[in-house]
Amino acid sequence: MAKVAGRLLIRKATNAPGLILCDKTKAEAEEAFPLYWFYKSGEKKYCWRVQIGVHDYYTWEVPESMANRYKEENGAYQFTKVDCNSFCFCVWHEKRKSKVTGQFSPTGEFAETLLSRDSCNKLFVGRIITIRETADSLITRELVEKHP
Repeated sequence: MAKVAGRLLIRKATNAPGLILCDKTKAEAEEAFPLYWFYKSGEKKYCWRVQIGVHDYYTWEVPESMANRYKEENGAYQFTKVDCNSFCFCVWHEKRKSKVTGQFSPTGEFAETLLSRDSCNKLFVGRIITIRETADSLITRELVEKHP
């Protein structure tokens, strides 16, 4: 069975569309756009195990300079590079179908990080897994997002 880790608050560094600044230094860019953190556009990105106190989280596509920036902002963050194939972050849609009426209840969303190379390799977006079946209902989950 795959080990499940907590969901990361910083899921990944999100690039702002169209915000590549070639005519400014990093300091000038951060002064002009104080709500953004900047890094070089070609900087290599990594997968990380992030420890905050007693909690472990996993994230992907984060440049080393951004990991260092998080540590500067809050010394409680500890970043360790990990193999991107050693985990996967999955978002599932859970559906409950009544066998009696054929109707579905509202779809719920469920997210988890799996720490199993084997489990991650077998999952793909669109895969549907039966969670539980009773005499009058069927509960399934469909994988709608998988990272990295």
